[in-house]
Amino acid sequence: MEAIEAKNVTKVFGRFRNRIVAVKDLDMKIEKGTVHGFIGPNGAGKTTTIKMIVGAIRPTKGKIFVFGHPAGSVKAKSYLGYSPEHPNFYSMSALDFLVYSAEVCGIERKEATKRANELLEWMGLYDFRNKNAKNFSAGMKQKLSLIQALIHDPEILILDEPTANLDPIGRFEILEKLRSLAVEEKKTIFVSSHILHELERVVDHVTIIRKGDVILQTSVKELRKKFAVNHFIVNTVNNSKYFKIIEGSRYVKDIKINHEKKIEIRVSDSSKFKKELIGIFRGRENDLIELSPFKMSLENLFLKIMGREE
Repeated sequence: MEAIEAKNVTKVFGRFRNRIVAVKDLDMKIEKGTVHGFIGPNGAGKTTTIKMIVGAIRPTKGKIFVFGHPAGSVKAKSYLGYSPEHPNFYSMSALDFLVYSAEVCGIERKEATKRANELLEWMGLYDFRNKNAKNFSAGMKQKLSLIQALIHDPEILILDEPTANLDPIGRFEILEKLRSLAVEEKKTIFVSSHILHELERVVDHVTIIRKGDVILQTSVKELRKKFAVNHFIVNTVNNSKYFKIIEGSRYVKDIKINHEKKIEIRVSDSSKFKKELIGIFRGRENDLIELSPFKMSLENLFLKIMGREE
């Protein structure tokens, strides 16, 4: 059973001339135990989709399920921990807020206090536990929001731009913690972020949404494989020399020396090109240091896919 499943989901705001379709006929499956990146340009419908998953708003059409339970139901919510893009808090201490949040989820006060203190320590906010959360900086609020999402030990974390208000060190720390939650605690993490070069460090699956419609859902591994079929990196003992030789191949569509000073090649037929390359280096095998598929970044993959859609 999928952790999250959306079936033919549409969300419309307004009526008649003011009608805005935020999400259109969305179908999506999030596997249990994956770290799933939810990406798309501004206004694509990401936050609207997240709000429907957590039950904050209802779909106009279609259904969303959390472990088979209707989104918004008490049972569905019990599986979820949610951290919004712009968290805000009551005028109370960080510790009191977390204990209150845990008690709302049915955790007894003693256990709630213990867990809150442990998570504050884990997130580096323990020294601020008695400070008014409403006066926290944007970055500290983001961290406290993540703790609040974890306070009842949910199976699924829903995170909307979890590193948006953090400095580079804070973003690194959060991403490392998300990785540990996925690897050590096997949590399902559904994360929306526009900082793709950082997101790719933790996600193993992605859904790309555009104008409220899913245009791609796959594993990052398969996505890279798809775009690496006819794209290679070659490194030799003398790249200037071999650049001129390889450039003459009839299978080479594009060739350049990249920022790593390696030869980057796009070809029309990968298998025929590799056979030709073997011929070039026959008897000179020690001159070839590297022949590998090109590993495209998640950001470049996203731009390439969106470019094709445009």
